[in-house]
Amino acid sequence: MKNIQDILKRKAKREKSGEKKELDEKTIGRVFWEAAREEIKNLEEGDIREMKMKEKTLYIKTAHPAISSELFLRREKILEKTNEIAGGKVIEKAIIN
Repeated sequence: MKNIQDILKRKAKREKSGEKKELDEKTIGRVFWEAAREEIKNLEEGDIREMKMKEKTLYIKTAHPAISSELFLRREKILEKTNEIAGGKVIEKAIIN
């Protein structure tokens, strides 16, 4: 699996050359997952079943109610970290089910 930092560095290089491209849904989801993984140490890939983006809102479906709770309690810090890694405000809010 590619390191998200490498993907974002390539994006920054493209922007410098004049080719402006927004992050896609999959990349934003991966950045969110990595930020969440830093906050919640026991988070596994299978704990998050689905992530969808719509108008700067991230919709997340989890496998367990405990994971939903942890994400909900730490969502503000995870969103800050996600936007910091992505280099801009890519997510304004997260809705967790």
